[in-house]
Amino acid sequence: MYQEPGLVMTIKSLHLVLGLGGVLAFLGTGAYMATHFPAAYESNDAIRYLYRANHVYLLLGSLLNVALGIYRAPTQPGWRGVVALAGSALLLAAPFALFYAFFFEAPRASPERAASFLGVLFLLIGVLAQWPNRPRAG
Repeated sequence: MYQEPGLVMTIKSLHLVLGLGGVLAFLGTGAYMATHFPAAYESNDAIRYLYRANHVYLLLGSLLNVALGIYRAPTQPGWRGVVALAGSALLLAAPFALFYAFFFEAPRASPERAASFLGVLFLLIGVLAQWPNRPRAG
């Protein structure tokens, strides 16, 4: 199968691009909070805290993707590589879930925050799934 040189995006570069895009989204959500919060939610501290929490979760997911984009080890053969690729998929999906949670869960001020929980769970499982793929000494 022939592929054009330069058109293939590696999993490392995908993590880096998505992570940097997530950092930009973090800056955008910060600007949104700065411009909409003083008047809209000053009487409801719970909503303000939910927005801030999701704002920081988005930064966490983005920075984890940037870190993997810089430091991810080459994919090992066998089950270790499969687990790492599955973890990478979860890490790549997490910022989207957290971005959704920022705009759709926080305004409701509900204790049931499925998208936030799912996003943070994706981050946890995704990071732990990278461990078997680490380079081995010796």
